[in-house]
Amino acid sequence: MVAHLIRMKLAITVNGWKKSTGQLVLAILLMAYLAFVLVMLGVGASFMPELETDARGAILTLVGAVAVLGWIIVPVFFTGVDLTLDPANFATFGVPSRQLVLGLAMAGLATIPGAATVIGFLLSTLAWRDQAGAMLLAVPTTILGAVFCICISYAVTGLLAGITGQRRIREIMSIVAFIPLMLAGVIFVGIVESVESALEQLPGLAAIIAWTPLGSFTGAPWALAEGRPLEAVAQAVLCLVWVAGALWLWQLAVNRSYAQVRGSGPASSKTKTGVGLLGVFPGTPAGAIAARSLIYWLKDPRYSASLVVLPLLLVLFWFFGYQSGEYVMILVMGPITGFMLGYSISADISYDGSAFAQHVTAGVSGRDDRVGRIGSLLAWGIPVTLLFTVATVWMAGQWWLLPGLIGVGIGALLTGAGVSALVSARFIYPVPPPGASPFATPEGGGMRMMLISLGAMVVVGALCLPGLILYVVALVTGTMLLMWITLVVGLGLGVFLLWLGIRLGAKWFDRSQAETYQSVLAATG
Repeated sequence: MVAHLIRMKLAITVNGWKKSTGQLVLAILLMAYLAFVLVMLGVGASFMPELETDARGAILTLVGAVAVLGWIIVPVFFTGVDLTLDPANFATFGVPSRQLVLGLAMAGLATIPGAATVIGFLLSTLAWRDQAGAMLLAVPTTILGAVFCICISYAVTGLLAGITGQRRIREIMSIVAFIPLMLAGVIFVGIVESVESALEQLPGLAAIIAWTPLGSFTGAPWALAEGRPLEAVAQAVLCLVWVAGALWLWQLAVNRSYAQVRGSGPASSKTKTGVGLLGVFPGTPAGAIAARSLIYWLKDPRYSASLVVLPLLLVLFWFFGYQSGEYVMILVMGPITGFMLGYSISADISYDGSAFAQHVTAGVSGRDDRVGRIGSLLAWGIPVTLLFTVATVWMAGQWWLLPGLIGVGIGALLTGAGVSALVSARFIYPVPPPGASPFATPEGGGMRMMLISLGAMVVVGALCLPGLILYVVALVTGTMLLMWITLVVGLGLGVFLLWLGIRLGAKWFDRSQAETYQSVLAATG
């Protein structure tokens, strides 16, 4: 069974290279890159005997932990697993799941990443070439480490397959993967500032990791090299335990995959009833549209992705304030929140896609369409903007600024919503389709989307200038009366511009529904 699966995997791989030049080129590039990494790893490991045993063991344990984490995280969030080794492909052949797991594990080691992992772990044993006992122990434990990487990777992805296969979960994961990118600057600064203290703590951290599935495979030789034979034996036994546990988890994943293919999976007997949010909003066309739009905000990551940015911005501003000891900069969070939320529905009809046909065939008026969409935004956008404004004022301890900041923030929200009411009806441009990453840029629509977005933001910013200027003057002069005037002007101007945007957007909507629908279809391809 094992030999058959390995031969099958190699044959599929070679045939794929023969059929696709692109796959062959990518494979060659991947092998060249991995070869370079392995050479550097081998050179580094060969010079490691010059280091102290404590430092040597800590480095190897931490590097091994990173390798194990990579095998767990990368397939789940980014690449997925090799579909040719999917247990579902073998469910109809009557292969016992236990034999299949062992065969797939060995076949996984025959892949390019699997083979590179085995070689990489074995090269790490060169770090103990000055201590024969540690090196002899390192060979079997590191091989077990490579096997564990394969098994735990397929086990985790197999157990999560029923979840990550759902479009909603994939979309959420794409947003989650975006969070570290937003906080990359903060993370990098924190790492740079704590390098010295971190270096002092690395041996202690590595000693703890050596007792976990992440570090036992490289930690056991370290313990033996330092004259701790009982700990080395215990950690070597743990290596066997971790591999057995990973195989058991993979066995569960294979059994579940078998059950799904053979139709014996549990069927859900629960049936959702009720009208949900449609029963909360008024029973009018505008109320129905508001309920539908609010559902989009809750379930469509293309909308909710913008919400992820706001708390991340708050973290960034707080971090900068913590670094400088002055939290004044965080006060801009309220106005930024209002500005971003108001602008966020500027592509509302574009996101509808073919579903916009329901509005056309139902004869929805422009006023009901505009009021419904904006009503769903303001229903939660106003409380969120107020919450961020009050929270940042509390953090900065500048309560006298609260009226002015509310005027600027809520005014920006209402103004942005008014501009969006016109822009979303007037300009249709390509947006990421349902199921795609909310941060993707549709082919052929990048320039048009950028120009329209930039123009809309400039208009919103210009219309918010009166309230912003009043706030700056009140801030510079320290006049409390001007803060209250800023509140009145910001809210008043925002309400007027919202009414005007709804009115103009409704007129355009009523006048060109058919043309708008054609543009939506063209934008969605």
